[in-house]
Amino acid sequence: QQLYEGVDIKGSGTVGLISYLRTDSTRISAEADSAARQYLAERFGEQYLGHTSQKKKDDRKIQDAHEAIRPTDITRVPENIKESLSRDQFRLYQLIWKRFTASRMAPAVYETATAKIAAKKDAPGAKEYEFTASTSKLVFNGFLAVYNPGEDEKTENVQAVRGMEPGSGLALCELKPQQHFTQPPAHYTEASLVKTMEELGIGRPSTYAPTITTILARHYVAKEEKNLYMTELGEVVNQMMKSSFPSIVDVHFTATMEELLDQVGEGDVDWKTIVRNFYPDLDAAVQVAEEEVQKVKIEDEVTDVLCENCGRNMVIKYGPHGRFLACPGFPECRNTKPYLEKIGVACPKCGKDLVMKKTRKGRKYYGCENNPDCDFMSWQKPVEKRCPNCGGYMVVKGNKIACADAACGYVESRKKEE
Repeated sequence: QQLYEGVDIKGSGTVGLISYLRTDSTRISAEADSAARQYLAERFGEQYLGHTSQKKKDDRKIQDAHEAIRPTDITRVPENIKESLSRDQFRLYQLIWKRFTASRMAPAVYETATAKIAAKKDAPGAKEYEFTASTSKLVFNGFLAVYNPGEDEKTENVQAVRGMEPGSGLALCELKPQQHFTQPPAHYTEASLVKTMEELGIGRPSTYAPTITTILARHYVAKEEKNLYMTELGEVVNQMMKSSFPSIVDVHFTATMEELLDQVGEGDVDWKTIVRNFYPDLDAAVQVAEEEVQKVKIEDEVTDVLCENCGRNMVIKYGPHGRFLACPGFPECRNTKPYLEKIGVACPKCGKDLVMKKTRKGRKYYGCENNPDCDFMSWQKPVEKRCPNCGGYMVVKGNKIACADAACGYVESRKKEE
């Protein structure tokens, strides 16, 4: 939103860096395309220009009132304005600039080589197996000169394929038997949930984030690290909705309604017609639900924390700002206190439990439960293991754990730690 509304750029004043952002359109205006082609020809050469004749298939689910999200001026290279942007602003603008620029460029060209290897045991009646090895060599980088999403991925070196000739004999050096098992589907993350909603035609770019925010705020779903988990309340609500309003919660109904609303926006369908067809069934279902659906109460989670006033075990409650501890003796006892979620790691300073906390803006951090007597604090999640180099505490950084002391620099895989 900040990139769209305008950012103060040194020497240029307040500038809107990107086009309208709440759209899923892939359309590019002729003016923007012409400016991009001129810029690419001057910077990279004519051979890097993409073919303008390529067209994507029409998708009625796309809202095409606006252009695709793109930089307002392709000559405003991210690196040149980096000093005027915050870290997040720069990374987002860089992604938009690179993707748009790459979309106007020619495809990359690879030279591939494939070898089919026949393997057979030297015995009468032995079965012959066929193995395949392949390699590829980049001969023209094309759009990869600007945007390479796989640039950090390591590729296996199979250059030996190029030295083979038809009929060449190979000697078996090693046989590695491997067994693979089918893995269950992974939990949704916010990104994968948005992708699924896009595939099913549910919602629009402007509603994806509010939808996820709502189910988290109402505690239908809990977020741990990056994964989303269904809560007990969410399961109960889901079952009630499926039994009382099966047509409303059906993904096909939602996608169809989105398409009808698009047609209303385009002036092809009268909105009153849609309401007349939809409302009677909804009204009848609501009346039946009000009579038949029973009120559901989710029992409070009891903790081992004792109330200082009356001695009862305090329970976890949910408020506008998240979870907190409250005395179950309300209204006789109104004692409350912050809920401190322990992470199972001892404080490096005093040895008491570390807990997860949040700033006023909602950012997570980790501190000692003995605060303010102990002032330990870490933005990264500490782990129980100590650094083998310096003996200091270690923290989680992506799929690795690293020593919190930057001067030490020790890093290892989380799998090794687990």
